[in-house]
Amino acid sequence: MPVPTRVQRRLGLHSNFDALFRCAEEILHKGSQPGHTLTEEDAELIRVEDVPITARDKLQGAWCKRKALVVPSLSRSILDVGIGSFATGGVLHLAESLVQFVPPMLIKEIVTFIVSGNQDIGGAFLLGVGFVLAPFLQSLLSSNFIGHARGLGIRTVGATSCMVFEKVLCLSPDAAAQYGPGTLVNLLQVDTSRFEHCFFHLNFIWSMPLMLVIGVFLLYLNVGIAAFTPIILMLALHPLNSTVVRRAMNLSREINQARDARVKLLTEAVHAVRLMKMLAWEGEVTELIQSKRDSEMAKIARMKSLDMVSVLIWGGVPILLPLATFGAFVGLGGALDAAVVFASLALLDKIRMPMTLFPQALSYLVQVKVAVYRIEKLLLKENLKC
Repeated sequence: MPVPTRVQRRLGLHSNFDALFRCAEEILHKGSQPGHTLTEEDAELIRVEDVPITARDKLQGAWCKRKALVVPSLSRSILDVGIGSFATGGVLHLAESLVQFVPPMLIKEIVTFIVSGNQDIGGAFLLGVGFVLAPFLQSLLSSNFIGHARGLGIRTVGATSCMVFEKVLCLSPDAAAQYGPGTLVNLLQVDTSRFEHCFFHLNFIWSMPLMLVIGVFLLYLNVGIAAFTPIILMLALHPLNSTVVRRAMNLSREINQARDARVKLLTEAVHAVRLMKMLAWEGEVTELIQSKRDSEMAKIARMKSLDMVSVLIWGGVPILLPLATFGAFVGLGGALDAAVVFASLALLDKIRMPMTLFPQALSYLVQVKVAVYRIEKLLLKENLKC
């Protein structure tokens, strides 16, 4: 773990990102002073590896190595640079995912202990301590996982932004003619920002199915074969989810194209504003820009409608899980008691999380995939020959 700087120790800060946001006002104040030029000393709370230009150098080196191969890959270049932080975050997330199943397991023991009238004070103390410490440990692991994933995301955003900006300045005339100002602005502002939360969702892709399998197994120990009700529901909804993901990818591409066209037209109108005023074309140009905006908003509305359907399905189905699971359990001849009910409800609450987050992660990573493709396409364009 990196050693805190002198100012971090003085302020009692443990996260460089918290320190950055807390001291941003002070740095901006220094920069606004007449005759003062900001230097690295003014931002001493930022670690060297978090500076965008430093992250750019590392990613640029990995990209150049990948570029020498037959099929260059920006996503693999990012993993080459950040594999250590990503793997550490993955281990922390794995531990967090396992620890959160401890309280549901203890609930059954606690309820059984109370119902049985057991007077063992030592056993009751251990159960209570375990029930309290498990959420604390989970919170600790989750905080560290968030720190690694968020840090890697911010560094990737800074590095790709620098690479895109420098590439725009070096494009050959033929390559530059293929891009308008709107497309380049969107690449720099929108596509690069997709990486900020990308590494959370990459971990969710493997952790959510794992949590579902563990939750169903522990639920099986309580309610038997009725525990497979969540799996049956997910399999029944799989064709619909696949259709939604494919449609979301197509809509994401269409939205990017519509946004590029709208920003390009708006930029051209701003550059020719004097001519537009002289010819009294304000109304016509406004209508033209508004039509582009309406087209873009129509596609965004379709995308949001698709997201709403996905959230409605995957958010509504988990609510019915207790009814479906207990109904199947009783229908198969099972007998409900307090220990089984409370422990099963806690496990169903844990199962609800992967059923909700997994489709959200797929939807977000679809947008990241489109962004990576667009950035790769730009980076592979021919440079200006000096």
